[in-house]
Amino acid sequence: MDAVKPSRLAPSPEFLLLLTGSQSALYASITATLGGTESAQDLLQETNVVLMEKSGEYDATRPFLPWALAFARFQVQAWRTKQSRDRLVLSDALFEKVADSLAAAPPPQSRQLDALESCYQKLSVDWRRLMDARYQHGEAVRDIAQALGQTENVVSVTLFRIRKALLACMQKTLTAEGGS
Repeated sequence: MDAVKPSRLAPSPEFLLLLTGSQSALYASITATLGGTESAQDLLQETNVVLMEKSGEYDATRPFLPWALAFARFQVQAWRTKQSRDRLVLSDALFEKVADSLAAAPPPQSRQLDALESCYQKLSVDWRRLMDARYQHGEAVRDIAQALGQTENVVSVTLFRIRKALLACMQKTLTAEGGS
C-alpha cells in the first residue's frame, strides 16, 4: 500500500464527522459492487485515504454521501482493472448496472444522517459542546460533570434530553420530507 500523502490542510471536524458517519454506507456500496466482502475493507481504507486527500474539494452545501460514493466507485473500478484476469470478477456490464443503481439510490440511512446533522446544528452551543465531549472525544460522564461543576446525574439527564430532542427533531424532519 502506498504511503499516505500529507495534505496542506487537515480535514475539518465537520468533514471527519461526515466521513465517519458514512463508513457503513461506503462499505455496503463497495461490497455490493464487488459482489462480496473480499477486499472490501482494503478498498474502504483506500477510499478513506482518497477522501481525506480530497477533503478540501468537498462542497459542504452538497450532500456528502453521493460525493463519497463516487470516490468509492472509482476505487472499485481501479481494483477491478487490477483483478481483470480473475474469472470471479463481475462482468463490466453487471458492475456498471450495480454501481449505477447504487449511485441513483443512496442508502436510506443517508437521509437519517442528513437529518441528524441538521438537527445537531440546531442545538445550542452548550449542548453541542456537551455532546462533543461525550461522544466525539469519548470523555466519561464523571469527568464532564467535574469540569462543569455538576453532578454526574445532572450531566446524564442532560445528555438524555439532548438525545431525545435530536430524535424528535429527526422524526419531524424526516416526516416533513415525506417518510421516516
